[in-house]
Amino acid sequence: MKAAAAAYPLTLWVLAMPVAAQTAQDDYRAGVAARLAGKPEAALTHLARAAAAEPENADVALQIGFADLALGRLDQAEAAFRQALELAPGYADARFGLALVAQRRGDPRAALAELAPVGPDHAEAEALRRRLQGEVAIADRRWRVDLDGSYSAIEGRPDWQSATLAIQRRTSDSTTAAATVETTRRFDRTDTYGEARIDYRFAPGSTVYGLVGGTPEADHRPKWQLGAGAAVRTHAGPYATVLRLDWREADYPSGEVRTVTPGVEQYLTGRAWVTGQWINVWDSSTHSSGWLARGDVMPTDRLRLFGGAANAPDLDEGVVIQTFSLFGGLSFDLDPRVTLRASLAHDDPDRSASRTTVALGLGYRF
Repeated sequence: MKAAAAAYPLTLWVLAMPVAAQTAQDDYRAGVAARLAGKPEAALTHLARAAAAEPENADVALQIGFADLALGRLDQAEAAFRQALELAPGYADARFGLALVAQRRGDPRAALAELAPVGPDHAEAEALRRRLQGEVAIADRRWRVDLDGSYSAIEGRPDWQSATLAIQRRTSDSTTAAATVETTRRFDRTDTYGEARIDYRFAPGSTVYGLVGGTPEADHRPKWQLGAGAAVRTHAGPYATVLRLDWREADYPSGEVRTVTPGVEQYLTGRAWVTGQWINVWDSSTHSSGWLARGDVMPTDRLRLFGGAANAPDLDEGVVIQTFSLFGGLSFDLDPRVTLRASLAHDDPDRSASRTTVALGLGYRF
């Protein structure tokens, strides 16, 4: 009897083993299904239980990594992918996950290094490798030249034309310097505006900038202008959020004008995002405000489409006029060096003639 009693708890433990294993597998399958359904929080709940039951399961660690990645928790995702590699050295999916983490951190070279042991038969890794190689090729080109021109047809009045040349150089991995010259012709009067700007990236996805510009013998462009701003990414991942703030102080022939524009950029996926701005303008006597909404989508790695609307104060020759606008366009990379741009906008200002503007641009990196 004593022997039988001693064996009884062991028998219960042996019988419970298949039940526990089945429960862990159920949690694993439920976690994967939730992650693929776009519910990473629910996925982590199931996967945490599966990991507690089977701490040596590399597949569970991998799925936890992808769920954390979807939430923008890059440090946790990296730890989970490295755990999967410790449990299963050579696990290609874990290497792929680590490459995605490095890419989200803005380090394509580190991402390529993570993919180095992965063979070309891994389709997702191979597609990512090609994108990363393009990103590295672009990053290695420190100079960029942009040439843009526009033509505005104005109801019942002479047309407007403009041409802009911008040259920028990335002086370090975090700093970019740019110089811009813009010539505009309005009502048979021509202004040439020049601007110098410095951008500094202080964290992945986060930058600050400052600028100074002016127009000799200005007619409709600012006699001088100062500006500063920042873009701060609050979290990374395909659903990243970027908070923006821009400030301008300018002196036009008609008087001084200040502009303050807070905004937010929200990514819906890695290839689509929306932008909202609250535009505030002060002149010598009044404060005017309005809004801008814009959407961008990238159907392919080389093509970006955008469109939007605004109902906000606009500076027409330094005079603040409330204007409703509709706009849209595209940007297409012919190759890692050359980008083509085209856009169309229609502006309907209060107490002024409506105008339609066509703009074309070319960018070249070297």
